[in-house]
Amino acid sequence: MSLIEASPLGLVARWSTRSQEQARRNAMAACTVLTARRLERVEVEEFVAGYLAGRTASTEEQAAPVSHVG
Repeated sequence: MSLIEASPLGLVARWSTRSQEQARRNAMAACTVLTARRLERVEVEEFVAGYLAGRTASTEEQAAPVSHVG
């Protein structure tokens, strides 16, 4: 360790670098979590939309009046 690294200025320089690296790691981890949640939300929205569309179609078929010709 050189004299500059042991000085208060050197300690502050190392602290700021470590702090920045930790902040970047935290941001990447948060981004990963948010991306996973966004994907899950999209999947759930697609499932619910498909389910409701299926229920609406079956309800409309049951509610359609039967017409007899003749």
